[in-house]
Amino acid sequence: MANERFVELENQGKLAGILHIPEGLQSACPLVIYCPGKNGERYEVHRLAVKFARQLAEQGIATLRFDYYGMGLSDGFYHDMTTTTKVSNIEMAYRYAKTLEFVDQKKVAYLGFSDGARMALMAANRTNVTNLLIWSPLFNEYGGNYPNAKKPRFIRHKTQPNKLVMPWAGLWNSLDFYKDLQGMDILHELNQYVGNSLLVFGGNDPLVEEEKEYLDTSNIPLYQNADVHRTHTIAGAGHLFTSESLEHQLMGVSGAWLREHLMHL
Repeated sequence: MANERFVELENQGKLAGILHIPEGLQSACPLVIYCPGKNGERYEVHRLAVKFARQLAEQGIATLRFDYYGMGLSDGFYHDMTTTTKVSNIEMAYRYAKTLEFVDQKKVAYLGFSDGARMALMAANRTNVTNLLIWSPLFNEYGGNYPNAKKPRFIRHKTQPNKLVMPWAGLWNSLDFYKDLQGMDILHELNQYVGNSLLVFGGNDPLVEEEKEYLDTSNIPLYQNADVHRTHTIAGAGHLFTSESLEHQLMGVSGAWLREHLMHL
């Protein structure tokens, strides 16, 4: 069991989060900060982030998971979101974590899911966090940073006409989101990272396979499965690990890596 506490962070507006604190702590413990994907929220698909946070708490590792600005219970609208705002939110979460007396400041990790990989990586580079765990990594967004390699037609948002938006997955992506992406050098971010990493892939993942068509991973350290950068593939898991067996495998390999790098220093 763990103490699960609702917390509010402040960055652009109120950010809603849940802090999982292991019971019976005798000393400061490690902390994982969860970084959802493009339209992910603090609980994630099939409550995967909740299940993993509770499992980690039983192993003596705290977790902070929160909704980005414009997502879930946090303030703002989805069309206010960019990669830059999300990275800023994660940096705020890290600063908050540094105020927690029960957290060992030398034992912090970021966990990114899907294109939460991009946010976790960029936040790690800006906060000197040296433990990076990624599920189903998508570091970029392609087609000239537009969907399906086609420049979309933006329209003015009905209630915020100063915002140019386009529909995506039942939400509104803004022109600002794509402009922000186009200003980023993801290869530089990947090669700049200094620390430990584990990339967990789901076998038969069409999204990751599409990314590898555009991103040459042969010379990127995080993909080499050597030294401090490891990779692991879970056969048949696809992008979302949607079965009890696949979840168990994902959380097993992830928990073992976190214990190795956060609890045995």
